[in-house]
Amino acid sequence: MKYNFRYTSKFSINFRIIVLFILLFSLTGKLLADVCVWRNPERTMVLIFPQARDYKTLDRKISSEKEAEIEKLLGKPLDPGERENWSHYEIVGSNGKALGYIIADAEKGEYGVIEIVMGITTDGKVKQVYIQRERERDKEFKSKEFLNQFVEKTKDNPIQIGKDIKGRSLPAEQVALAVKKMLIMFYELH
Repeated sequence: MKYNFRYTSKFSINFRIIVLFILLFSLTGKLLADVCVWRNPERTMVLIFPQARDYKTLDRKISSEKEAEIEKLLGKPLDPGERENWSHYEIVGSNGKALGYIIADAEKGEYGVIEIVMGITTDGKVKQVYIQRERERDKEFKSKEFLNQFVEKTKDNPIQIGKDIKGRSLPAEQVALAVKKMLIMFYELH
């Protein structure tokens, strides 16, 4: 009796390819979670800055000294995708003058990445926080009541869940971390 192992071999090879694909996808997802894409600039900039007419992308290189300073102020290391370059957006009105800035960040929630977009006034205060995308079950962190707690905050204000920000969930903690991180990066790199 002769056995044909071709099917088993193909299955084994296909299984390995599938496992490799899953591993690469999960690692890529983790790395991409560190960097947030501003998905709908035209809609979001007008939502946060109603007089907005255009935006300019501002890219900054992060020196090792600045990285260390940011991590010290943040109280934790930056994620791998946040250590070399930082982008934010200058929002301009019809007269071409800056109305403020938009910053996007991504943090890991319980059920996936939480993408946060934040508007900052020209004097460095939070204007509005917007949740761009998420998959969380607990929606407390998306409420206006929760997000409005960040309005007028600067990098010098304490931003901690349970102390000066009311919230109870991991997503709420991650949004607070993102706001704090975006403010620190704005002040240190803008």
